Amino acid sequence: MPLNKKVDRRTAIKGVAVGMGAVSSLPILNNLASAQVHQHHAVAPKVAETVAKAPAFFNKQQYATITELASLIIPTDETPGAREAKVNEYIDLIVGESPFEVQKIFLDGLAWLDKTSKDRHKKNFVNLSNAQQVGLLTEISKIKNPASNEATQAKFFKAIKDMTIDGFYTSKIGIEELGYVGNTVLDEFPGCTHPEHQA
Repeated sequence: MPLNKKVDRRTAIKGVAVGMGAVSSLPILNNLASAQVHQHHAVAPKVAETVAKAPAFFNKQQYATITELASLIIPTDETPGAREAKVNEYIDLIVGESPFEVQKIFLDGLAWLDKTSKDRHKKNFVNLSNAQQVGLLTEISKIKNPASNEATQAKFFKAIKDMTIDGFYTSKIGIEELGYVGNTVLDEFPGCTHPEHQA
């Protein structure tokens, strides 16, 4: 997936079937994912920061990284992005309720990301410049047939990308972007208008 400055929203969903009920390929608890009424309200970024929800599963550093990654995958541009849709909260909830194997993909991936960031730039991922963050993500996004030493980052990138897309497009903001109206209520039901069916 090409990444320029920030990952373009349309690029992020290229090749992924997105719609109502989009399901991640991760073996998450499907009943929780489908039952979750993921309603968000758009708020200005500064307000969102003051009312940020504490993570239930990830620690603060991991949560900050998840938040940053989601916002790189679906950035805020002319419309709200993952940050405004609170995709980080969705990921924290779903991963926290997922099997150990899924949790391990995220925990190992986050550890790899920070270790690699420190090895290369002496900083955690969230403290890197945008160009450095994008460079690292571009590198792992290009892994198609991972070797054994690339498995951790490849699995993690696919997992965070899929879950970010799921979280965004099941939020109120994402549903509105899709133009989904849902069921509408009729003021009256006129019934059949065929003459032969009239009383």
